[in-house]
Amino acid sequence: MWRELIEQHTSQARFASPATEQALYRAEETLGHLLPDDLVKLLSESDGVVDANGYSLVFSAEQLLQGNLEMRTYPALKRLYMSFDQLLFFSDVPGDGNLFAYALVPEGRPDIFVWDHRTDSRRRVAPSLEHFIEAWLTGR
Repeated sequence: MWRELIEQHTSQARFASPATEQALYRAEETLGHLLPDDLVKLLSESDGVVDANGYSLVFSAEQLLQGNLEMRTYPALKRLYMSFDQLLFFSDVPGDGNLFAYALVPEGRPDIFVWDHRTDSRRRVAPSLEHFIEAWLTGR
């Protein structure tokens, strides 16, 4: 489903082999929470997706794990910003430093937020991963 959705908008996206169940389980266990269902389904089709310009539309399971661990534990970030424990980062704004994330609370909401590293604001940008991907690929 996810590959077809992306290919509707671009033929230049690069897909990876599917993420293993072990990689997804490791991310969930290490981060201490389940990954959103739609993200698990996408990663189960392709362990990360790179757009036509070489930017990560969706991080791989390992990038997702390492990036979120860094954001949650790096001392300098903890001093500068509100906690990131309630966010699950899965993509970034190319060349900008801002990150896209799910809000983990309340549980089960599919909304996508953008975190602005300059202001530490967290703003809803899409009602779901599907809408986020379509907006990215169509330039909306």
